[in-house]
Amino acid sequence: MAILWDMHVGLRPFEDPISDEEIAQVYRWSRDEHLLRWSGGQPTDLSLAEFSERLRSDQCEWLDHRRVFFILTRERRLIGRIGVFAIDWARREGELGIVIGETREWGKGYGRAAIRLLLQHLFGTTTLERVYLFTYPENIRAQRCFAACGFRSTGVTQRFSPERGEHLAIEMEITRRDFLGQRAQHALTNQQCPNELLPSSSWS
Repeated sequence: MAILWDMHVGLRPFEDPISDEEIAQVYRWSRDEHLLRWSGGQPTDLSLAEFSERLRSDQCEWLDHRRVFFILTRERRLIGRIGVFAIDWARREGELGIVIGETREWGKGYGRAAIRLLLQHLFGTTTLERVYLFTYPENIRAQRCFAACGFRSTGVTQRFSPERGEHLAIEMEITRRDFLGQRAQHALTNQQCPNELLPSSSWS
């Protein structure tokens, strides 16, 4: 599968070849406690060699319940990962996960662009009807990003994770109908105001 591109980012399939330098980069993310505090998870206790072996093995195992990509800048620099996991094809839904591993790239719109591009791909090429996610209540930055991409909150729910135990989480979702409606509205706005600069939260 080819890399998916828009004006801001590229999504490279997880299964595509990855360099030793990129593996070392992803390994660094997996040991960054500050990063993991927001994205969930615990620092890996694997060595770099063990991590590399496991990642390359995982790349060779195609699983129908996930669609995973590495996030690239237009200059093809690796900056994060994104995917939909726990896909239930009968219910036509899956859970979104994203991390911008390079913290110096936070606040530049890469997360929003990657989410929108992934939703465009999923709703355009699969039978998924709903994508949902969970985020920590205090992660306001993430909630604003997801809302800007069209997700809406469905309430607070009880969750469990090894790193936090029992905790509250905010659930958010977007449906195919929501997504297509927003795209149509954006196209109409562009048509009505072709010479105006649209806000940064508009669709690319």
